[in-house]
Amino acid sequence: MPLLVHARQEDDIVNDDMQWQQLEVYRKHPLSLNKADIAELTSLGLLTSLQIDELINYKKQFGNLISIYELQAVPGFDETTIQLILPYVTVAESIKTGKSPITLLARNDLLRYRSSTIGMQLKKDNYSAYYFIKNHRKIKALAIGDFTVNMGQGLINWQAYAMGKNSMITHIKREGEIIRGSNTTGVNRGAAITLQQGHWETTAIVSLHQLGANISYKLPQAHIGINWLEHSVSMDYAISLRNYHLFGELAVNHRTATILGMLTSVGKSADLALFYRKFNTNYEPIHANAMGENSRPVNEEGLYTGISLHTIKHWQLDAYADIFHFPWLQYKTNSPTDGQELFASLTYTPDKETRLYFRYQYKQKFQQSKGNEFIPPMIETRHENYRFQLTLSPAKGWTWKTRVEANTWQDDSGNQYGGLYQQELAWQLPKWPLRCTLNYIWYSTGGTATRFYIPDRSVLYDYNLAQLYGKGAKQSCTLRWKQKKHWQAWARIEIKGTLTIQVVYSV
Repeated sequence: MPLLVHARQEDDIVNDDMQWQQLEVYRKHPLSLNKADIAELTSLGLLTSLQIDELINYKKQFGNLISIYELQAVPGFDETTIQLILPYVTVAESIKTGKSPITLLARNDLLRYRSSTIGMQLKKDNYSAYYFIKNHRKIKALAIGDFTVNMGQGLINWQAYAMGKNSMITHIKREGEIIRGSNTTGVNRGAAITLQQGHWETTAIVSLHQLGANISYKLPQAHIGINWLEHSVSMDYAISLRNYHLFGELAVNHRTATILGMLTSVGKSADLALFYRKFNTNYEPIHANAMGENSRPVNEEGLYTGISLHTIKHWQLDAYADIFHFPWLQYKTNSPTDGQELFASLTYTPDKETRLYFRYQYKQKFQQSKGNEFIPPMIETRHENYRFQLTLSPAKGWTWKTRVEANTWQDDSGNQYGGLYQQELAWQLPKWPLRCTLNYIWYSTGGTATRFYIPDRSVLYDYNLAQLYGKGAKQSCTLRWKQKKHWQAWARIEIKGTLTIQVVYSV
């Protein structure tokens, strides 16, 4: 897979084990763009609702795609998007699916088995298991055991992969199946089923901790759904009108929460996003995960606007502005406050193997002073982040990545500064099924306010977001031995850290 895909997924997408495994299935059995419906295109997790609408409209007007390169003629599909999905899609009408994919994974502290219908995981002092089937007669989905529940735009429940504010400006809409088998502990444990009849879908959820249901009416380019989960009820919708895609959700739980969003494309040169949210102060979203400034959709009102420009070949500019208001007290505040966030990134991809990336992020908020007053006054805080990153392939089999990042923080106690330098070098041996990756990270911060978050990709299906602050360095070496197409062996050694060994067998 091109380095561009690795770089974009690592930096812009929250790593999710279930999503990566879904992509692995599509890598072995590519999704036919000519036969796929909206749900299947959404399951890729790499396309926006607007891009999916444009693809469907294109096929209605011109018929099925003759070649994969015809995607260049579809509005909203730029070179970056096409390179991102190429490993997982095809235009072939009939695909030999072969046997269902099976994976057996053994690691120091983990044992996992996964097939197209069954998943089991044992890790230290916990376990998870599920049975999951899709598209069997009128059963669109059935989950028994551990599963996730994902409704609407996340105002009452969202447990699967979800993105917040990031450099993929137009990925602001929650997309996913309502129920999904999961190897993650702490999710629902019980049973759930989705039945489909014509344009109608009905879902029932019974778990140890909650009961819920959903009923939806779906058309090719529109849908409306009613969601219920314990004490929360919501209505979500989505509709496409030409090059506009409108979506939103209204939820009630003692108080109300509202999301209104719009995505639009201006030819092939620009994409625009608009997102408004209003979360009541007394709204109680126990299992919610909606996009906003805070981790929980409560006590917040805000307006997000974003634009993605790709008018010049190989160059892309992404930017957003978000203004928000907290109408009542929250952590480290004693009065209502306001804030704003600005973001801009510039990406240059002259070829499939090279990516030059620069970004700037600014956030201004208010919090209590650190003084000794009985009622500390509110003071303004400012946080700025600068990042430069270069990813390229200097020679066949080699991958080189450099990342330089700086943080600044300003409040009433003065300024804090932080710096980070990361160097990663990967080498695929030409005549051996061995890949070696060396990673070095140096960091220095003035405190937790200037900490850094670094994706820490270890062995297969093991992703962490490292939080670095203080002063230090991290060095690691990761080895992957891939014997034929079924066996993989991984080893990761971290200096003054842990040793991870993993063996994977997949069919």
